[in-house]
Formats: sequence, C-alpha cells, structure tokens
Amino acid sequence: MDTVESNEEMYRQYKGQHATIDRRIQMLLKKSYLTEAEEREMKVLKKKKLYYKDLMESLVNSFQRKEKH
Repeated sequence: MDTVESNEEMYRQYKGQHATIDRRIQMLLKKSYLTEAEEREMKVLKKKKLYYKDLMESLVNSFQRKEKH
C-alpha cells in the first residue's frame, strides 16, 4: 500500500470516528436534561470530535502540499 492509499484510509477512519462521535452528541442534545455523567461525556466527546476534525484537516493540508510539489 502506498502513502496516498494509507493516508486516504486514515482519513476515512478519522471521518468515521468523527461521525460516530457526532451521532452520540446529537443523541445527548435531544435529551431535555443531562446527568452530570452525561455532561462530562459531552465535554469529552466535543474534544474528541475536534481532535478528529483537526487530524482530517492536517491530512488534507498534507495532500495539498504534496500536490504542489
């Protein structure tokens, strides 16, 4: 597997994780009340979602830099 394919696979994995986290966040947002544990979970999930978004953006930027060279 070459680097482009492995980077694309990593991107798909990150995107899948991001989507899974987003679905859980949406489920929690539908609740009228969150327990303390759910509030903590929401904070953690939002940080993880941002982490995966940053990873995806980093890969995209890496692709773009390689294409310019």
